[in-house]
Amino acid sequence: MDKPMTIEQANEMLENTIRQLEDKAMPLEESVALYSKACELMAYCMEQLNSFKGRIEDASKRLSQQAAGEEPFNE
Repeated sequence: MDKPMTIEQANEMLENTIRQLEDKAMPLEESVALYSKACELMAYCMEQLNSFKGRIEDASKRLSQQAAGEEPFNE
């Protein structure tokens, strides 16, 4: 089973793909395929960022509850 890529790995692949797309001599068909790959990588990065955002918001909420003397909720 393959280990899922990290957001850093996906971002690096996205940057490399964008650099390749900047090659004006690339055939259109290859450009379209690379553009599709870039869109998939961007969607993956956005999904990961949203997940991280949710985790940060949950941790902040627990911290606020604890600071207010409330019992933090459990996951």
